[in-house]
Amino acid sequence: MSDFLSKFEEEPKEPDKESATAKAPSSRASRKEKGSASLEEGIEHDPSFKKKRRKKRLLGLGALLGLLLLSGFLFFQLAYVRLDNFVDKEISEVREWAAEHDLAIDVTPAYDEAPANQVIAQAEAARSRVRKRSTLHLTVSQGPDPEEKLVLPDFMEMTRDEAAEWIEKNQASNLTIVDEYHDEIEEKAPIRVEFTNKEVSQENYHRRDVGRVFYSKGEETFEKDIEVPDFRDKTRAEVETWGKAHELELEIKEQASDTVEEGKVIEQSVAPKEKIAKRDAFQVTISLGKGVTVPDFSTILPDDAQAAVEGVTVRMRMQFTQSLPYGQLISQSETAGTVLTSKDDQGIEVVYSAGQPYIKDYRRSELLEGDLQKLFFDEFRSKGANISYQVRYVNSAEPYGTIVGMSKFNQFLPLEDTITFDISLGNQTAPAATDPE
Repeated sequence: MSDFLSKFEEEPKEPDKESATAKAPSSRASRKEKGSASLEEGIEHDPSFKKKRRKKRLLGLGALLGLLLLSGFLFFQLAYVRLDNFVDKEISEVREWAAEHDLAIDVTPAYDEAPANQVIAQAEAARSRVRKRSTLHLTVSQGPDPEEKLVLPDFMEMTRDEAAEWIEKNQASNLTIVDEYHDEIEEKAPIRVEFTNKEVSQENYHRRDVGRVFYSKGEETFEKDIEVPDFRDKTRAEVETWGKAHELELEIKEQASDTVEEGKVIEQSVAPKEKIAKRDAFQVTISLGKGVTVPDFSTILPDDAQAAVEGVTVRMRMQFTQSLPYGQLISQSETAGTVLTSKDDQGIEVVYSAGQPYIKDYRRSELLEGDLQKLFFDEFRSKGANISYQVRYVNSAEPYGTIVGMSKFNQFLPLEDTITFDISLGNQTAPAATDPE
């Protein structure tokens, strides 16, 4: 640089006129001597010429120095960046700034009372300059410590605004206020508190625990803007789909109909083209098809009862009584006049009186001891009479097992009784027949 500047400071020497004249040939010298007087008379010397030339050279030197300084400044500006104060700023905002200025970020998370994702410290001082492509070292808040135990207030004694203020102040971000409609609790009044973990309670709550505080939005009301269609000849499935889509309180009744096909709508509670609101009640009656009317079996004889109603099974049985005569109706499982449909049990049980129990004489009949079990079930117990029997074995010439005696026979019995049968052992010989002569 010194050599370069020295070239501008050195002034070129003007040629010495006398030496030049001395070196010229003698012939030229003689001619110049003749005309020297006339040339010197026409030349004017400028005394400021040297100053102007020096000033011009100094200006060029200054411009060069300025250019060098400007180049250095621009290089410094392009290679380095001045840092802002990032404390209290969101880390996302700092990342955008760093990306714009070609800087990397090293984040150290830490629990702090500051809101989550907020910068709480920076290693590089604010207003300092750092080289581009270097790394910023920041400490970023993760929010308050989730393991910290919090003493929860009694939310059931707090308004919604008070609860929200407490949650924000204590940074209990896992506690959420939920508003829901309630027909009985006034607006903004507490309803209940729930925790996701059943082991968590108000006494052992930590900031990490998830819970919800429910407050009432009051009774929900809806505008009547749902137009009711005409459901005649529509199926039950169509009505249910429409009711579900409009969130209605759908009530479906069923009844027999001689005119409407089974499974289709007979009537609806709201006329077609009228408007109702969401959650309103809406009833329809669905046909079960043609029904069967239950007759009065007291007017029908027992022998005719089973064929009295077409399409229905009539189960008829007889039952002993002490007061009703034989053949009188005791009961029927379906009341007379009831209409049975496909949804009902297609069977009717009818009970008629069998009168009073009666025991026949079974002595020396074809019945043997082994036939008594079936006899007493069919004749008495199947018809409601608690009549049983017992046997007594006796010496007899009749074949073994023959009934030779009865405690009661050929008479009416009470509804509860016991009959004794004498059964032959067959161990005697019948007496010989005597000659009548």
